[in-house]
Amino acid sequence: MHKGILKFFGFFRSTLQFLKIVIVFFILLHLLYWIQNLTGDEIGFLKPFIPVLSSFVFLGEMVSKDSLKLYDAVFEFKYAIALFFYLVLYLIVHLIFRASETTEEVYESGYRKVKEAEENAFNKQLVKNESEEQKLLKRYNIYVSTSVKPKFSHRELNVDLDEQNKIMNKFLMEKTGITPTKYEGGFLYSFSNFSTVDSVLPFFFKLLKSSAPLDYIICIQILGKNLVKEEKEMKELISLKFVNKISACSDTVYRYRFNASHRYETSQLGLFQKDGETFEIHEFREME
Repeated sequence: MHKGILKFFGFFRSTLQFLKIVIVFFILLHLLYWIQNLTGDEIGFLKPFIPVLSSFVFLGEMVSKDSLKLYDAVFEFKYAIALFFYLVLYLIVHLIFRASETTEEVYESGYRKVKEAEENAFNKQLVKNESEEQKLLKRYNIYVSTSVKPKFSHRELNVDLDEQNKIMNKFLMEKTGITPTKYEGGFLYSFSNFSTVDSVLPFFFKLLKSSAPLDYIICIQILGKNLVKEEKEMKELISLKFVNKISACSDTVYRYRFNASHRYETSQLGLFQKDGETFEIHEFREME
């Protein structure tokens, strides 16, 4: 419909423009018709236009029948008045032309504002729908695996990794209330409310700051409908072995944006490809 209205405006303006040209043409013919009256010499090509020309002269005669004799020529006022009518008609058409331009501008401006308002409302609804959809994703896993720091790996230091893992898991179970399962050479903690992840992450950051002789690989993964994909992402995170960082794929970081508050910031660790797939990896960082 919008395109049809614009076409109508274009057609209407073109018609008015053509009418203005016609009026100018008849003004020139009227001047020749007046010259014919003054000289008495007939101008042949005026004959087809005489009905229109004489009609305007008749209107002029209705206003005034006076005349003025000058240099043996009789200047009848009705021709001058008729010319004035042509000019008034041209002015009216021109004003209608300009009014149509203004009307079109007002229409287009209003149309743009309405479309902008519709798009804003649509975008807000999309954001709302996306927020609601993301907030439905609540379950998430945090994976932890350990290794002895290189400076403590000498045999004579006798660091018992199993004992260190017991100490770590005891601390995490006391703080989170979650019992881990063994997974991919480490431990998997499963949580049910990602909205409160900020109250869980401090315990894992505390591991990174601890004085334990361990390096940690910590990965966090949101869980949705595609468990196969999410498990693949988790395994890819683990295989990348980001030591002493809390790493996550882009879908987890994206879900984090929809939490009400953000105690941590995220930054990209890089893009990684495997088996034709690209993984965008981020890390959670404490705000400075």
